[in-house]
Amino acid sequence: MEAEDRRKAGHYEILGETDAKFEFFQKGWNPYSRFLDVDKVDFILRRKVGGRPEYREVQVKFGKLYRVGPAWEKRLFDVTSWRFFRDDDFRHALPNLFVAYVLSEEEYRGDIFLFPVADFVTVIRSAPLVGGDKRRVYISRTRTEPHRWVLRRQTKFGEVTDETCMDVTSYRRNFALLDNTHA
Repeated sequence: MEAEDRRKAGHYEILGETDAKFEFFQKGWNPYSRFLDVDKVDFILRRKVGGRPEYREVQVKFGKLYRVGPAWEKRLFDVTSWRFFRDDDFRHALPNLFVAYVLSEEEYRGDIFLFPVADFVTVIRSAPLVGGDKRRVYISRTRTEPHRWVLRRQTKFGEVTDETCMDVTSYRRNFALLDNTHA
């Protein structure tokens, strides 16, 4: 399907949720969609372990990946995604919620990040403020280490350091995080 046709097809969040459901199913979880997203829960994952059911609640966010443009970015990154979040976007979320952040250019290539909600709140609060409590959350893939993904802590900088970026590589495809909870 052409990119223009995909844009006309509907909200990108639906594409992200579809990709996430497939990924979770491949990892042994059965995803159930919620009718209403009143608790920041897009779907519930279910699986049986030792004959007993386990459940996880997931909120899905989708981010479009773009090829970087400015010269300073091209030295550091090849693709980036950004979207706005507020500091309090997850204030009512239960502590056992997971955020699945699906990133995709024109074709989904497995770039799904799984965050416990507390970690995702830390990511949001580490992003640059753009007004009030609104933050622009940039997640970018580094050019020199194509397996490495970072959250940008600043809007413009000359090198990737702990001060300018937060490494979020460990959240990429980390389905094991779902195993390490006692929900």
